[in-house]
Amino acid sequence: MTFKDWAQEYYESAGRLDGRIEDLKCRMRSAPADSLAEMGKLLELYRVMRYECLQTARDLGKRTGEC
Repeated sequence: MTFKDWAQEYYESAGRLDGRIEDLKCRMRSAPADSLAEMGKLLELYRVMRYECLQTARDLGKRTGEC
């Protein structure tokens, strides 16, 4: 596996998290008020995870060679 392949996997993970973020935002629009706080925490966690995936993908994409 190359660093480029590895970076691509992280980009794909970030894409999957995008889907989860959008799904959660849609569910939050019709969720009861008592569950919004917990859903907000989950949304923030997904956003942090997505950001970290993108950062890792960029860092790996800058490298060359086999891992």
